[in-house]
Amino acid sequence: MKPQFVLPNRNGAGTNEEFQTESNIVIIGANGSGKTRLGAWIETQLQNQIGVHRISAQRVLNIPEYATVKNLEQAEKGLFYGRDDRYGLPQYKKGSRWGDNPETHMLHDYDQLLSTLFARTSKRDSQHTKATKESGQYIPVADAPIDIIVELWNDIMPHREIIFEDGKVLVKKTGIAEYHGKGMSDGERVTLYLIGQCLCVPSNSIIIIDEPEIHLHKSLMARLWNKIEDACPDKLLIFITHDLDFASSRNDAKKIWIKDFNGTAWTWEDVPDIETIPESLLLEIIGNRKNIIFCEGENDSLDTIIYRQIYPEFHIIPRAGGDKVIEATKTIRSNPVLHHLNAYGIIDSDYKEEEEKVALKEHGITTIAVAEIENLFCVEKVLRIVAEHMELDPDKMVNKIIDYLIESLNAEFDVQVSSKAEKIIEYKLGAYSKKGNTKEALKEAINETLSRINVDKIYGNCEQLFKSAMEERNLDKILLLYNRKSLPNRISSIFGLGKNEYERLLIRLLRGSKKDEIVDALKLYLPNY
Repeated sequence: MKPQFVLPNRNGAGTNEEFQTESNIVIIGANGSGKTRLGAWIETQLQNQIGVHRISAQRVLNIPEYATVKNLEQAEKGLFYGRDDRYGLPQYKKGSRWGDNPETHMLHDYDQLLSTLFARTSKRDSQHTKATKESGQYIPVADAPIDIIVELWNDIMPHREIIFEDGKVLVKKTGIAEYHGKGMSDGERVTLYLIGQCLCVPSNSIIIIDEPEIHLHKSLMARLWNKIEDACPDKLLIFITHDLDFASSRNDAKKIWIKDFNGTAWTWEDVPDIETIPESLLLEIIGNRKNIIFCEGENDSLDTIIYRQIYPEFHIIPRAGGDKVIEATKTIRSNPVLHHLNAYGIIDSDYKEEEEKVALKEHGITTIAVAEIENLFCVEKVLRIVAEHMELDPDKMVNKIIDYLIESLNAEFDVQVSSKAEKIIEYKLGAYSKKGNTKEALKEAINETLSRINVDKIYGNCEQLFKSAMEERNLDKILLLYNRKSLPNRISSIFGLGKNEYERLLIRLLRGSKKDEIVDALKLYLPNY
């Protein structure tokens, strides 16, 4: 059974909260949320009752030429309390190990760690020799921490062999001459340091690891901590991090997020379990202090590029398709644990009827004033900005593009009209709802739903909308109706640009000299938060 741990009252005032858990703990919070101070607080609260060892994020990883030879008691006192004399005790740790500054003091304890590792091996060897002599027969040799380190190291870094010999740490790589541990990479040094620290801590202790991801490559991080956790089943590991990838990698851990820190007290919550939101996404949401905008697309898609420029004060999270945006926005807005966050969704208009748009807006989801995000690059003000940048006549270019869009829309008129009519019919079918649990109730409900769907009327209305937009030469109406992601690429040639060059040019301008002008132009078609 893992030891108990304690946290301050989750509401910022009141009795401390004690926990007994068989899983390890991840404490996550944004920068400035007092994570390190909380780690120091936990250590102070428990260090006189149980073994508590905190590994600071501020740590020097210089490996000494030779480990200082000490007996085991001296070595452990030096490692755990910062001094190896009679004052090497928990009550003096704040001054001796942490320099009276437990939140920011730079730990320089690699030498103490190596001394402890070699002392543990020496003690094991001495005890084994004595027991063998007394029994007069072979006794199996128990593993010392160094033996476990070698085994874990070989699993994690199979192409590098680590050797502990005569107070030295050596590394051997395939095809490369053996070298001293001083020449290790940051990743190698921190790997040895973390494994060694965790193995040296006695059973039934608490280990607090601040920023466990520092100096570790993403591909190594999860494997390393999986191995360490497996090797320390009777120790409680408390990870303090703002790294969302690391937090997500601790699948079985109890997760806690710090909501706020006022300098003296914390408010915190358990990370909620929300079925429709992947934990990695949930951690991303609660791991930042900005309000959220969910959008369509991926991290490098046009949606994300545009919205990050338009809404710099928001945290933009792409969710692939519109359905996922709707689901995530509704879920976050309806979860009382996340009431401190404002979550919004932005999706393409995509043939939606006004009735549907109004219904979505009640849930914080807004449709943009064009059919597809790509159509924003074809609005008149943006066309004029590009034309002026290229020293072309803006009026002529706008008219040329309107002519082209009308011609293109005419060529696929039936496809566009029927597609819009289809979306309207799908929406109306979605209103199907039975009023009873009988066969007759099901029939009545479907008949009632179908009676509200007049295909001729729907198709005629759609047809008229497209015709009016073209007859009026109304660019905004055309872009709201014309559902074709390729429009920016199609108009590249009108500007004398190659395929895809128009969109690339606009993105460069949006990130550069014309940013303010383009942002102001795009804002006219986007929600105002």
